[in-house]
Amino acid sequence: MKNRTQIDAIALVNSGYASRRPELLVPRHIAEALGIYPMLPSHARISRYRVASGSIVELVKIEDCAKVKVIEDDRESDVVNVDLVIAPHAAIPLMSDRLISKLGIVILDAGEGLWCFRDEIGKRVRRSMR
Repeated sequence: MKNRTQIDAIALVNSGYASRRPELLVPRHIAEALGIYPMLPSHARISRYRVASGSIVELVKIEDCAKVKVIEDDRESDVVNVDLVIAPHAAIPLMSDRLISKLGIVILDAGEGLWCFRDEIGKRVRRSMR
């Protein structure tokens, strides 16, 4: 994509969102802000996803559509190329397991929102933004 729009957003880490490639599920308003919705790029396609309830939903997937990184006060992660999945009714972006891994995020305590970067294990504990 030639669009250079940058958006800062808080995204949920969900290891239950399994994908073959790094994916970021985004709500309609973020896709609109990026200029990829409702006028979809020519390489957009419909993909089927099984959600937590067991039902199948069809969502728009755009491969190699964006770059993602984690920004913390003291450091940033490497940039990761991602496929964007547009979920019009989603409230907040959601990271797939592959994206979590590529960003070097390690979940220490999901219930408390504690995490660290892979190279910080045993050295630092970070708290999720809420």
